[in-house]
Amino acid sequence: MARRTSSDPEPLDLDPISTWRALHALSIYFTVLLNRQLRRRWLLEHKCMKDKPASDRFFPFVFLESIPTLPKPRIPSSTNNIRPDDEKNPYNAAALSTLKAKVHLLRGRVEKGKELASEIERRMLDPLVTFPTHFCHTCVVGGDEGDVLLTKCGHKVCRTCLGFGVDGEGRYDCSICFLPAQIVHSSPLGPHRSCSENFSSVSRTLLPKGEKVVQSLRNPLVIMP
Repeated sequence: MARRTSSDPEPLDLDPISTWRALHALSIYFTVLLNRQLRRRWLLEHKCMKDKPASDRFFPFVFLESIPTLPKPRIPSSTNNIRPDDEKNPYNAAALSTLKAKVHLLRGRVEKGKELASEIERRMLDPLVTFPTHFCHTCVVGGDEGDVLLTKCGHKVCRTCLGFGVDGEGRYDCSICFLPAQIVHSSPLGPHRSCSENFSSVSRTLLPKGEKVVQSLRNPLVIMP
């Protein structure tokens, strides 16, 4: 990284409202890029499935992120005496810090999406890999070597990483999104058939009330509302 010299221009010190606008614009930008990465991975999965026999196919699906809109900023009136650090001020330091953390998270997911797509393309060139797109997004173990589960946020996690990620209350936080994740589909490959009961017990601890695990075609377990 190049060192900063005295001739370099100083970064602009934006006012809180301009910072708020910039962070909202960045969140929209990175959400669009994230959806493109998700769609790219979905297309790669379809490309891998088209030459498979019908008995070996499974239907890949992803959940796109809703793209936020740029709201009109609420400019505090000078007559209501709202201080910059007041909780009622939408542009206080805490609110801007939360928005900045969201932007950093979206950017990290975009970079991770690029890595996952590159890993899929690398596995597609390996003749020994049966399902190039079916691997744990944390430890990169293949679905034909271990049971890989699909989360609602669109990522895949093996049973080992799932066990390490579940907290004392039975909640699993996605290692990529850093948000609570629900298991929506299990591995259609061989190892799943021998451990469906274990998956049922694990997924019940991750489900909110009112949802249940049901059996579906080709013995996948799907979370239904």
